Amino acid sequence: MLVAECSYKPCCMADTLQRRFGRRCRCLRENAGLTQLDMVRHHGFNLSHYQKIERGALSVRLVTMAHIATAFGVQMSTLLDGVTLDSPVQT
Repeated sequence: MLVAECSYKPCCMADTLQRRFGRRCRCLRENAGLTQLDMVRHHGFNLSHYQKIERGALSVRLVTMAHIATAFGVQMSTLLDGVTLDSPVQT
């Protein structure tokens, strides 16, 4: 599957790793022609949980990343393309 480029700029000074990852997920989901409801209905996600991922409101576990990649039909590494560590990771 050919993945279209997802371009985005940091939205603000508080642009966290989770927010960058969330924007990447939103872009890939839209490129795959999926809605957030499709993620719930066809891929087993909880709507509130998935929305929090796209907003960058929570850290995502590896198992969840694998589930998202499968839903989009991409490799896990594709989820991280362009998600940079511009500053130290906050825990």
